[in-house]
Amino acid sequence: MRPDEAILEIDSGVRLVLGVPHDHEHAVGLIDVTPILEFFREQDLVLDGQIIRQSEWPEHPANPFPASDKKFLPWNYHRVLTQRENPLHAPEEWLDAKHAALDVSAHRWLAALGLSERAIAIGYGMNASFGRDAHDVSALLLFFRAAFSKAQRALAPRDCLGYTAEHGVQRIPEAMAGALQREIQFARVVAAISMQPDRTSIRCTNGARFAAKHVICALPFGALRHIVIDPPLAGAQAEAVRELPSQPLTQVYLAPKSRFWELDGYAPSLFTNSTAGMLAAARNGEDPREVTSFTAWIMGATAAELDRLPAAEVGRLVIGDIERIRPAARGQLELIGLHSWGGDPYAAGAWAYFRPGEVRRFAATMGEPHGRIHFCGEHLATASRGMEGAMESGERAALEVLAHP
Repeated sequence: MRPDEAILEIDSGVRLVLGVPHDHEHAVGLIDVTPILEFFREQDLVLDGQIIRQSEWPEHPANPFPASDKKFLPWNYHRVLTQRENPLHAPEEWLDAKHAALDVSAHRWLAALGLSERAIAIGYGMNASFGRDAHDVSALLLFFRAAFSKAQRALAPRDCLGYTAEHGVQRIPEAMAGALQREIQFARVVAAISMQPDRTSIRCTNGARFAAKHVICALPFGALRHIVIDPPLAGAQAEAVRELPSQPLTQVYLAPKSRFWELDGYAPSLFTNSTAGMLAAARNGEDPREVTSFTAWIMGATAAELDRLPAAEVGRLVIGDIERIRPAARGQLELIGLHSWGGDPYAAGAWAYFRPGEVRRFAATMGEPHGRIHFCGEHLATASRGMEGAMESGERAALEVLAHP
């Protein structure tokens, strides 16, 4: 096998990669996030239009949590519970048959702990990061995430809460792509993947064709389900590609015209059950105390509803919501951009999640090779989450190719 025909890779950016990496390390600078994390914890809570300071929450009449848990804030309460009650000793245990009974809705599991409907709605349903609400996500997935987070924290050095890539985590795949021997083919939308006994071929919507001995496909299932595969996928793998959901997420980027948060005395960042979702103040300048912009992270059911609207209307609604919540912000926010991951046809959502019962149906087998077609991506990791999960599954796909030249 020649190195330049080893692998034909498709990722969620709809790019074709022909070739293999050079044998050297990829130098990407890392930044210790410890100094800036304190600013991510400063947000105040907004329930039904009322701003509640963090210090007020434990004794606030709207707090529906059990007496022993009233100190926990809504945005981290379900994380506290999945850590505290987690039966998994390691993240990869989530696929162990002995834990299959936990593949039920998060709502069912939380209710079994004694939480009221209001406590579940506030403790999980506000701007949910997996599913539309607690009924729409498997509790077993949440345990997997909690176990992975615990394992990652154990790897961090003393006095360090973690790292991020300098100039953004996008630098990591860019550095890897820059080490390839062959040029990346951009702006190619894949229409079909076909497989012969000793080769594979790709057909693009513009008529371009590519061939290689193997295909590695990193497309999320929401995009893959629109590509014709010959011979077709079958069984649970085909069902997973057709049915597995991805998280609705819309990010609205805003520039402040003034330091309006100093007028009303509330934190710059807000966590809301409104259209604005989680309004996070960004500090991308040299001084971490200086707010340079805001991003409204809108997830779950609200993001899915906004996907039906034009981008300009979404921006107007989000700004209007913020202005109603805190009048000091009126006329002080400018819309500078918006991205809907759910509305992006090449992503169809921000990250995959499993609904109740889908871990048992899909997770163990949906990433298996289909002849000379191999699959990877964060949705196919079995021991990691996020970018770590993407790399885990990518390594597995590469080893599959090497084992069957």
